[in-house]
Amino acid sequence: MHRLSWLALAAGLTLSSCVIAPKNPDNSPDGLVRVQSKRVDSLFIAPGMSLSRYRRVMFDKVDVAFKADWQVNHPNIPPGDIENIRYGAASVFRTEFAQALEQGGYAVVETPAPDVLRLSASIVDLGIVGGSTAGTGERGNNYIVSTADMSLVAELRDSQSGASLARAIDRKRGRNYGNLQVADQAANTAEARQAFAQWAGYLRDALDAAREGGQQ
Repeated sequence: MHRLSWLALAAGLTLSSCVIAPKNPDNSPDGLVRVQSKRVDSLFIAPGMSLSRYRRVMFDKVDVAFKADWQVNHPNIPPGDIENIRYGAASVFRTEFAQALEQGGYAVVETPAPDVLRLSASIVDLGIVGGSTAGTGERGNNYIVSTADMSLVAELRDSQSGASLARAIDRKRGRNYGNLQVADQAANTAEARQAFAQWAGYLRDALDAAREGGQQ
């Protein structure tokens, strides 16, 4: 389905500023410990995990998935249009993350290294709430993609060893913003970009806090 192993987006990761130590943490099957977070709905971290050595970030392909009933409710949308919507949303997500990280001094790279953090992310439960053929020229339809139930599932790994450091699921941030309007491969509403940028800011804050704390 959508790689529900995804990394921790967020300053929610930072033990010092974002996490409240739980009394009875739950372990995930791969050994991550569940902790309470003020920023994301569900957060799991590796015991003793630190982000302090990471100065650069590499992205896995961003997955984008609609609600399971999208095709039943919109049987006339061509598969090619759905792929364009997914591509456009993933491109905007990656752009917002790269911009937020680079503003904090964290370069986005393509290859593993000791100081490179690997981010895998999926955007799930997008919905289609309407569409028209007007105003988009010869390239086809203009669809409105709802972010009302949009969720992020994210995982952080060490880029060299592949060891899982943190996993986060956030099911509420997307509801704070409006709809994502996608015409062909363009995702163009400020509201959706703002939702992605907020998630990106959480990760940048977590890296900042780890670096400032000097954890090893």
